[in-house]
Amino acid sequence: MMQYWKTIPPLKSLLAVEAVARLRSFTRAGEELNTSQSAVSHSVTLAESFLETRLFDRSARPVALTPEGAEYVSSLTSCLAQLSADTQALRHRKDGNILTISCNLAYGNYWLLPRLKAFHEARPDIQVNMVTAFHGLSSLDPGIDVAIRFGRGNWPGYQAHLLFHEQILPVASPGYVQNSDTISAPEDLLKHTLLHAHSGDKSWYDWPQWFSKFGVHPSGTLPGPSFDNHLLMMQSALSGRGVALGWIGTATDFLKEGQLVPVIDKPVILDEALYAVVRNQRDPRVADFLDWISSHTNDHFKTLAERYWATSHS
Repeated sequence: MMQYWKTIPPLKSLLAVEAVARLRSFTRAGEELNTSQSAVSHSVTLAESFLETRLFDRSARPVALTPEGAEYVSSLTSCLAQLSADTQALRHRKDGNILTISCNLAYGNYWLLPRLKAFHEARPDIQVNMVTAFHGLSSLDPGIDVAIRFGRGNWPGYQAHLLFHEQILPVASPGYVQNSDTISAPEDLLKHTLLHAHSGDKSWYDWPQWFSKFGVHPSGTLPGPSFDNHLLMMQSALSGRGVALGWIGTATDFLKEGQLVPVIDKPVILDEALYAVVRNQRDPRVADFLDWISSHTNDHFKTLAERYWATSHS
């Protein structure tokens, strides 16, 4: 039998790591976990000692994940999300007011999770569980009520409800921009560190597609490190490692807070969009969630995103 306590850091320290990574603050993590900032720092140090790896750059403001930390937290978040969903399903098995949503890891972490608090405040009677997809399309397997998907809305046998169309814009941390050569044309980016998120699903936009849009056809391999998911790429951009392709759904909040900035006035509007995908059957919980998320997206997030993306890089 596997003795997990010998092979992973203590659960308390892992919860502290996840909170600090998500909130980018030891103090705010302490407030959320109902403990002191020093206790959170001690827990994180305990995890780092166990792993023999530094997870956070404590000198950064706000605190930033190291590349190794970003990779580890990506796995940690996925495991905790699945464990949370399974736990809630067991606790509320007889409760009909449970809604389970599947979502891509990056959209779930950067777009959906920060907004679910508002849904809970509006509908405290509905318990929302989340399941994240590390790669590809989020599933509508048995037990999943809503799948948040990126694409063209053409999934046979399902209903796809449009949330917003995506735009792509190169972004980087303010520190990277200040310490790098000026970027005034797309080809200038070939001299910079480009951050790549690779996926077997080519519906996801990458750097070769972005350059091609502007008639730039680089020879050979593009510079910069590669990651196997969008979340790690964005964490790397936040830590100042290079330039990433920012999406409205995963970059707008960071642009608003000034943690990322556009590096060139060359957005690309995609034909693809973000959709809430459901089965062809009437379910009051699903209908209530779709009404809320459509209204919330249109009235709040979409307006903010379109206004910010239209003016922040002018």
